[in-house]
Amino acid sequence: MNTSTEAIRLLQQALTTTRQAADTIEDLIAEHEYQDVAGLVTHAAAALLESAALLMQKEDETALQTLEHADDLLDAVYDIIDADLDEE
Repeated sequence: MNTSTEAIRLLQQALTTTRQAADTIEDLIAEHEYQDVAGLVTHAAAALLESAALLMQKEDETALQTLEHADDLLDAVYDIIDADLDEE
């Protein structure tokens, strides 16, 4: 049987790994064509994981702020994609 404590632990573990991936994306040896978008998506994923962990800890106000931050990051992703499509 699972507990909320175990869910929080797993979310925090995933958050740590996601943040490491974001750091790696930002520090690639050779620049990648989609590095900026991948970085934003990864930061949004981290914010979503953090929000989920906060919700599990009953910190709803902070969780919703973090969720809004994730939404802003995803908006930035779509802004980049739209700008690229307009250039074509």
